Amino acid sequence: MKKLIDNIYSYIREGHLKELNLEKEFKLRFLAQGEYNKNFILEDSKNKYVFRVNSGSQIGVANQIEYEYSALKRLEVSGCTPKVHFVDGTKNYIKNGILVMDYLEGRPLEYGKDLKSAAKIFSKIHSLDLKRDDFDSFITENYIFSDRIKESNNLLKDVWGSKLIDPETKKILEKLVNYCEKNAHLERYFIENPWKVINNTEVNSHNFIIGKKNYLIDWEKPVLSDPCQDITQFLAPTTTLWKTNTLLSTQEIEKFFKIYESGVGDQNIRERVRLYTPYLYLRALSWCAYAYLEYQKPGKSIKNLDTYAKIKEYLDPRFIKIFFKF
Repeated sequence: MKKLIDNIYSYIREGHLKELNLEKEFKLRFLAQGEYNKNFILEDSKNKYVFRVNSGSQIGVANQIEYEYSALKRLEVSGCTPKVHFVDGTKNYIKNGILVMDYLEGRPLEYGKDLKSAAKIFSKIHSLDLKRDDFDSFITENYIFSDRIKESNNLLKDVWGSKLIDPETKKILEKLVNYCEKNAHLERYFIENPWKVINNTEVNSHNFIIGKKNYLIDWEKPVLSDPCQDITQFLAPTTTLWKTNTLLSTQEIEKFFKIYESGVGDQNIRERVRLYTPYLYLRALSWCAYAYLEYQKPGKSIKNLDTYAKIKEYLDPRFIKIFFKF
């Protein structure tokens, strides 16, 4: 980490961020780390930014940091995402992609207080009129059931033969895969009733900033897809329990839908969410099983103990059976 910080200081002092007009006495300090990014606060007496260093792609794009930058530039018009100021995907000076965006003041979303704010954020982003260029710039998902099945098969390929995964958990996962494959023909609803929006695809409570203004952050892997992808994920227990111990009530979910629909119009979002829910669960549990095996590899460090604990909780057959009736 120290070497990276020293490299960032050198990078800035050599004038690579001159368009930010940073004062000579700027400061850099660590903010947070994900699986594919390290984030630092970059500030002087007048400005405060997030300096983001990318180390990989979850979606297999050739230049991850430029994909994220382009998405954030496109989304600025919504007023619900961070403003970006700089990108460098060359990796010539620091061996990673670099992005600089505004630091946003606020706190993570609290489901009991902020469902209305979240619904308004989603409705603003999902009501953006897509342009022809968007279909060239973003990954587009036209077959969301088939894509989830393909993802899960890839994630689970080493799970079936592993002795590290509980046999009962494997049986439940197999049952869920079979259910989704058997019902994949229902995907035709989305083909016959297309509705494409820009989806974030990582809408847990800590990717919202709630303050004087409210934002949805962390746009590493946005796609053009049906809005049910984000809405289902946001409302699902696998998400609400991820960073908090919250389960949304039927009344809370209905309130969310009504506010969301007031911004985007009634395009049968409830039915879309109902159909997509098993495929969201398939993605979530398949990833947990994959991630668990990754953490067992020799020399693999656990970067986030809370995440590791949640992965183990979600793979417990007793947990899965509470929510998944397939």
